[in-house]
Amino acid sequence: MSELSIVMYHYVRPIKGSKFPGIMGLELDGFKQQLDYLTENFNIVSTEQVINAAKHSSPLPNNACWLTFDDGYKDHLKYVMPELLKRDLHGAFFPPRVAIEEDVVLDVNLIHHILSCADDVKQLVSRLNSHCLSNGISESNIDAYYKEYAVPNRFDNADTIFVKRMLQHVLPEQLRSSIAENMFKEFVGLSPAEFSKELYMSVDEVKGLVNSGMYVGSHGSRHYWLNKISSEEQEKDIKQSLNFLEDVGAPTNDWVMCYPYGAYNDATLSLLKKYDASVGITTDARVANLKGDNPFELPRLDTNDFPQ
Repeated sequence: MSELSIVMYHYVRPIKGSKFPGIMGLELDGFKQQLDYLTENFNIVSTEQVINAAKHSSPLPNNACWLTFDDGYKDHLKYVMPELLKRDLHGAFFPPRVAIEEDVVLDVNLIHHILSCADDVKQLVSRLNSHCLSNGISESNIDAYYKEYAVPNRFDNADTIFVKRMLQHVLPEQLRSSIAENMFKEFVGLSPAEFSKELYMSVDEVKGLVNSGMYVGSHGSRHYWLNKISSEEQEKDIKQSLNFLEDVGAPTNDWVMCYPYGAYNDATLSLLKKYDASVGITTDARVANLKGDNPFELPRLDTNDFPQ
């Protein structure tokens, strides 16, 4: 068979009663129940099976399903891996280098936790706009940004998307990082440096994933929107990520790229071929068809697309 359901996971933890009960993640009990559902209704395949199917047209079993976990969270080591091992299941994990090696909190995680701790997202929009004004961005430009980027999707309302996009890629990198760090301290009450070691795996813990038989692939070096940086910057980022994979004992031949934010362009695809990748996975929400889909543009379904 050529159809493949690729499931995308991020936060998996006991959320209610935790320090961050407002985080948009998957409760541990829900994850266990979802694994029960998936093993009853699908055949969970390994990354090697996916690579062989994409590269050599090797057949996959009926109702094939591949489990993927983004961003290198300690959640994955503490909660996910024990459940996979208990069921003799394989998972593919995609940690961004900078979060693991440099104890940097990704912008996306700063934003998620700011949103989880704020009483009202309109309050966040107001604070964000104040930061922008104090850094020389005019009110008319802010209004134009809101009109362009405050577009709701299936998970978030317009104000939430506006905050995310402004702090993910719209503002200049140095400015958005500074604003995100200040808002994180204001709403979460921690410095990013304190928080990083709580949130992400260490280098040794990523090596432990590899040694336990799990797959570790690339999620970039600095978790950039790859389609918003130059080809030269993309190449530097990919090379740094491959060096990281080599350091933790993960494969760097026929490797898998998990695009941060699902973002890529033609330059990205050319670089993946240049550096011997075999598969690229996106955030396009549908079932993959390995006979028809470009192997570097495979879609993924969100955990919320399956029963829990």
